[in-house]
Amino acid sequence: MQSLKIMGKRVVVFPGVYVPCEDSFILVDSAISRTSGRVLDLCCGTGFVGLCLAERAESVTAVDLNPLAVKNACENFSLNGHYEKLYAIVGDLFGPLRHKGYDLIVMNPPYLLDSDWEPEDLSWSGGEKGRRVIDRFIREVGDYLNEDGRALFVQSTLNNVDESLELIADEGMRGRVVNRTDFMFEGLVVIEIEMR
Repeated sequence: MQSLKIMGKRVVVFPGVYVPCEDSFILVDSAISRTSGRVLDLCCGTGFVGLCLAERAESVTAVDLNPLAVKNACENFSLNGHYEKLYAIVGDLFGPLRHKGYDLIVMNPPYLLDSDWEPEDLSWSGGEKGRRVIDRFIREVGDYLNEDGRALFVQSTLNNVDESLELIADEGMRGRVVNRTDFMFEGLVVIEIEMR
C-alpha cells in the first residue's frame, strides 16, 4: 500500500487501485470552483477527486466497480476527516444509484485504448476506442443531474473529443471543453456537460 501527500490530502492507495495522477489533477482543478450541494464521483478509485471536493460539498456519493476501490475511498475520506459526508457504493456507473438530482457529477473513467500486448485492466481500459465507459456516461448522465447541475469528465484526445461533444448535443445537452493539458503523443481534456 502506498501513502502519498497530494494537493494537501493524505491519500493511501491500495494494491490494484488506480493511483491519482495528471487526469485526476486536471479534473479536480476543473471541478473545485463548480462544487456545491450533492456531488457524485463515478469511477472513484481511491476517492481522491471526491475527497478534494468534499469541503465544498454537502455530500459525496462515490461509486466504483472495484470493491477494493470503494474500500480505499472510505479509508481516504476517514483519514482526511470527511467520512461523514461520504456515501460509497460498489457498482457499475449509475446502476446502483437510488437517488437522482446531483448538483455536480465528476468522472475520471478508464479511457485508454485496449491493446493486444497488455491484459485488460478495468482501472484504465476503455475498450477498443477508449469510449466504452464515456459513451454510456454521456447517454445516462442527464437523468441524474439537477436542472442547473453540471457534469465533468476526463478523456484523452485519442478518444475523439468531437465525438463526445456531438453525442452530448444528440442527448439534448450542452458540452464544452473547459480544461486541457498536452503531452508528447496525446492530450487530456475535461468536458463539461450542462442541461439545455
